[in-house]
Amino acid sequence: MRYSTFLQYSYKNIFFLLSFVLLIAMMVLSQSAGISGDEHFKVEQAEDVYNFYTTLGKDTTAVNPSNPALKYYGQSIDSIVYAITKNLNIEDYYATRHLFNSILGWLLMFSIGLTAGMIFGWRSGIITLVLIFLSQKILGHSWNNSKDIPFAAFYTLTILFLTKLLNELPDLKKSTLAFISIGIAGSISVRIGGLILIPYVFLVLGLFYVFKKDFYTKEGIITALKKALVLFGVAIVGYFLGLIFWPFGLINPIKNPIDSLTLMTHYAVAIRQLFEGTLQISTSLPWYYGIKYMFITTPTVIFVGIGLFSASLFLRKDLSKNSRIYFFLLFAFVFPLVYTIYKNSNLYGGWRHLLFAYPPIVVLSGLGFDYFIANKNKIIKYGALGLLILLIIHPLKHMIKNHPYEYVYYNELSGGVKGAYGEYELDYYYHSLQKACEWFIENELGNDTVIVSTNHGSIAKYAFRNTPNVKVEYARYYEKSKEKWDYGIYVNAYIDPHQLQDGIFPPIGTIHTEDVDGIPICAVFKRASYDDFEGFQALQKRKLNDAEEKFNKFLEVNPESEEVIGYKAQIHLMKKDYARASALADSALALNPNYFNAIFIKITACNGLKKYDEALKWSEQIIEIKQDHAETYYQRGFALYHLGKANDALKELQKAVNVKDDYYTAFMLMGEIFINYKKYDQAIKVIYPKVLSFRKNNVSAQARMALCYYLKKDETNANKILSQIPRKSMNRLDVVKLLTRMDLDKNNMAAAQRKINSMRRINNNSELEVLRAMFSIKLNDLNSANDYLDKAIELDKYNNEARELKNRIKPKTPSKNGSTAKAADKETVKPNQQSVMFQKPKKKKRSVFSQKK
Repeated sequence: MRYSTFLQYSYKNIFFLLSFVLLIAMMVLSQSAGISGDEHFKVEQAEDVYNFYTTLGKDTTAVNPSNPALKYYGQSIDSIVYAITKNLNIEDYYATRHLFNSILGWLLMFSIGLTAGMIFGWRSGIITLVLIFLSQKILGHSWNNSKDIPFAAFYTLTILFLTKLLNELPDLKKSTLAFISIGIAGSISVRIGGLILIPYVFLVLGLFYVFKKDFYTKEGIITALKKALVLFGVAIVGYFLGLIFWPFGLINPIKNPIDSLTLMTHYAVAIRQLFEGTLQISTSLPWYYGIKYMFITTPTVIFVGIGLFSASLFLRKDLSKNSRIYFFLLFAFVFPLVYTIYKNSNLYGGWRHLLFAYPPIVVLSGLGFDYFIANKNKIIKYGALGLLILLIIHPLKHMIKNHPYEYVYYNELSGGVKGAYGEYELDYYYHSLQKACEWFIENELGNDTVIVSTNHGSIAKYAFRNTPNVKVEYARYYEKSKEKWDYGIYVNAYIDPHQLQDGIFPPIGTIHTEDVDGIPICAVFKRASYDDFEGFQALQKRKLNDAEEKFNKFLEVNPESEEVIGYKAQIHLMKKDYARASALADSALALNPNYFNAIFIKITACNGLKKYDEALKWSEQIIEIKQDHAETYYQRGFALYHLGKANDALKELQKAVNVKDDYYTAFMLMGEIFINYKKYDQAIKVIYPKVLSFRKNNVSAQARMALCYYLKKDETNANKILSQIPRKSMNRLDVVKLLTRMDLDKNNMAAAQRKINSMRRINNNSELEVLRAMFSIKLNDLNSANDYLDKAIELDKYNNEARELKNRIKPKTPSKNGSTAKAADKETVKPNQQSVMFQKPKKKKRSVFSQKK
């Protein structure tokens, strides 16, 4: 036996031995992993899928139109594992899931190592296997990510046999074709994105024939077409096999997979992600999000290996022989990245959705090291080997030190986990929550019943399933003061980066943290005081002084609670003390610049202080955070209206009611805008009927609709609507204002005066000031009328009725300084005085709502 053959034989044995050791190690290590963030959804869907098959399709819950997006996933592995745990009565079904998931993670590693070993030599296979195992994102997700890892495993298995096919062509070995079908089937059975492998089959065939001279003949083309037909059959078999464990795809094998592919390409979920030091919505992340995450979390040894491979291309003697394989592996890595960028796919949670694309590039990296390690020059040989060993220390150390949190990894280029803290997501998949719960059971939990608050209820409930004296309550981290709890266990997902970097998280009262490289990714803390909860209860009952007293007590214990400071701001907002509310909101924002409630209070307070431009600026921050917040659109509409931008205001209000179909306040403001600009028909036909559809017999809506009819001189319909209002509601402000207007127009001055006097304590209603002015005009007291109109315009700068009326009258004498007496408040009236209201008006300006026909 030649020495080189002996070495390859030895390397082959080492490869398979190492593969076996890694399999056992991964199966064992998986049992200490935590539950991932969306596993409970997969378990629920797996149960529905199981019921679908065991009832022979009679139970259609798994494919119900109202079912969440998981019906669009095949999730075959989840369903198979569920069937096993159910039929074997396995209590800890998550541990079983993690066991199977680790096997699939190992299959991914083994397949890509085998790709290198079978095609390029077993030493390359060993290096590639080590590199993929030390790729911490792949390893960490192998414990409990039953969505991305199984898909990546079958994708990589298919890449292995497609590479083998490319190396074997023009022969078509049945075993290779069979495994290609299995790989395609497995991929599609997990996620419809496995369809991407079908074009790969024909790409391989094209790569083989395009450079062959005899292809460009009649016989060559016929031969290639025959092989293409065989491969088409292989792909079709794989496609339909992939539907067997996917009910949604199975019931309509053509339409439903297409629908699923469309949904997966443009997944609509919007999740806040910490990226480059700011919280961003996943649907608005920059195009390079996935690529950058891959760059900063991939071990640098991979990049160096790729560099070595690139350099070796100028030196390799086998380049012409293997160039097609190199190209195919590079394509299998690059194409998914380019495709997601081109389609603007919604990526989040780092690059876990791109895990499948990563293995092929590891082969090329392994080949780079292998080429120089095989060099006969000892300096180059041992230099390359030493460099390989040196560079794997960082990921190896991370794995040993931080298991089972391998996936919380950042390479040396990003400064490691410490450099990424507050800049990028750490435990975005909630792995650490289960471990924190287990620590709590072992070290803190006594015999008393306690309530534990957390930002992932399903994981905590499973962790505490055998501890009946623990009650789990879900609460968002920045809304936890609303709830009653004794301990909090929170992963640092969705925590403001400012609070991470400044040490505000973990919070006061922390008794334990789960750490990665000394950085807390999950905290267990004891409640500092119950005054915050009691204060919120008082706030809910509108006992504002009691609430503020409780909040003040809590802040003595925990002055860093922006949530409680925000509640204090809300109290002053309710009191219409806008300046104080704004100042408190600023204090909360100093602790958390992205605190949603404080920003919204700031917007509302700015509108209350008539700082409309400032309100609009603040509102942009909320729209970036939450694009479906109806109340913010309302506040924007309110600000724009008071800036004289009525059309823009209506657009924002329309957004508000699109989000919240029964948003009463937004509809009513829209109605007021239409009335102000004399678009009575729009208000009558669109706005008020809509309001009355969800608020039957609403007096304000009825009164304003009656006003619209009256202003368009349809007194019959106006009175008809008024007659439908119950007698007990006739003293409501909008009704009284309309009746006052009617009395004034009919010169029923005594009746008008009684109604105006009944509203004398109301001094913040612009329309009422106009009515007072109209009353004064009837008495020919133009000075008082001007004062009332000035007040009306002060309250509503763009009250068109007030402006038009003011332009028609001129005071005979200046108003007396300091005089507060107004004609509307006098006891004596002259009912026969002529109103100037209906003098011939000046030529009207074109309405802002006019549209070109």
